[in-house]
Amino acid sequence: MLTAWYFVLHRPQAGVALRERYAGIYRLLCNKYYFDWFNENVLARLTRGIGLVLWRGGDQAIIDGAMVNGTAGMIGRLAGVTRLLQSGFLYSYAFWMIIGLAALLGWFLTHS
Repeated sequence: MLTAWYFVLHRPQAGVALRERYAGIYRLLCNKYYFDWFNENVLARLTRGIGLVLWRGGDQAIIDGAMVNGTAGMIGRLAGVTRLLQSGFLYSYAFWMIIGLAALLGWFLTHS
């Protein structure tokens, strides 16, 4: 408290002289050791860059593009092919089931 009284009330020019003499230390302390500058210009910019890469590469390309839209497109193409195989006649479905069972039985008999 005595130091504040001396430099502010009693001899304010002494404070100005000290500030000019130790300008580097004064600037370092006023800028809080440049931690705020480092945080804003290095860490925050790096974090935003990583987030942008993960958003575009991970979310848009992989999740939205390949998984969501890719799966929907694949199901649409598979449904289009399956639609061509369906005739709607019960005897046709029974015939193909018998053919499939015969093929499965033949495979079991030849491999056992």
